[in-house]
Amino acid sequence: MKPIQITLISFLILAFAKAYTAQAQQEFKAKATYIAFTKFDLPEDSTMTKKAESDPIVKAMMEQLKKGSKQEYTLEFTRTESSYDKVKQLATPSKPTNGISISFSASGGVGSTIYKNIEENSYIKQGNIMGKDFVIIDKLPSYEWKLLSETKKIGQYTCFKAVYVPIEQEEVEEEVEDDNDDEVNTSITSMVVEADPTITAWYTPDIPVSNGPGEYHGLPGLIVEVQQQETTILLKEIVLNPDEKLDLKKPRSGKKINQEDFDALQKKKSEEMMKNRGSGNGSFRVISIGG
Repeated sequence: MKPIQITLISFLILAFAKAYTAQAQQEFKAKATYIAFTKFDLPEDSTMTKKAESDPIVKAMMEQLKKGSKQEYTLEFTRTESSYDKVKQLATPSKPTNGISISFSASGGVGSTIYKNIEENSYIKQGNIMGKDFVIIDKLPSYEWKLLSETKKIGQYTCFKAVYVPIEQEEVEEEVEDDNDDEVNTSITSMVVEADPTITAWYTPDIPVSNGPGEYHGLPGLIVEVQQQETTILLKEIVLNPDEKLDLKKPRSGKKINQEDFDALQKKKSEEMMKNRGSGNGSFRVISIGG
């Protein structure tokens, strides 16, 4: 790393520490609105294209993934706590085709109602599997961010770039039987062009709170923009110290479970659904794509 880059980052961290200490001496709260864009690039795969001609679920999946989604979220936060929740659905699921409708949410806990406690390094997140509610309680994921000197202006804020490359990438593969009893992989991951796993974030020390949308956190300033695989989340607007009281709600509806057990159960139920699908009306909801 170049000396000038080290100096800049050191100054940035020092400035954050001073601002954080000053802010801790007074009550601080804020309400931010984020827009999450998710869109997938699908490979020109003749096998999947052919499969889509005879399988309405695969066809509906491919059409909805190409279309993508756009959703609005609110992040209400103090120095140590936050609540992140969907405001409204800006893009509705595609109209049912042959009785099948498709919807999906993005990675990184973006599509979930989530309460974070930065001080306790914990989160409580709402989950749902086939209509059954769960309350996921676990430790916040650890992001070993690499701070870079690159900057850009996002709205009125000067933002710095940070990147994180996950050590392990989980891949969910679902195998189903076609009409000829041949096993064909029709998983979501098999339809999507493999994306760079690097998480890129832009944060501003002007708002010295180590928080951000979804599960993202751990930078010396509020995360204003973040991109992970097919999803980009961008700050739309923010109100510092609003007059109204914040609603830092904790998900409470459903069976309590940790993240690992929830992911395992979700995978199991998805596999069962894909194997048992045959006839009649139905819907397919991908609760999480990419982690």
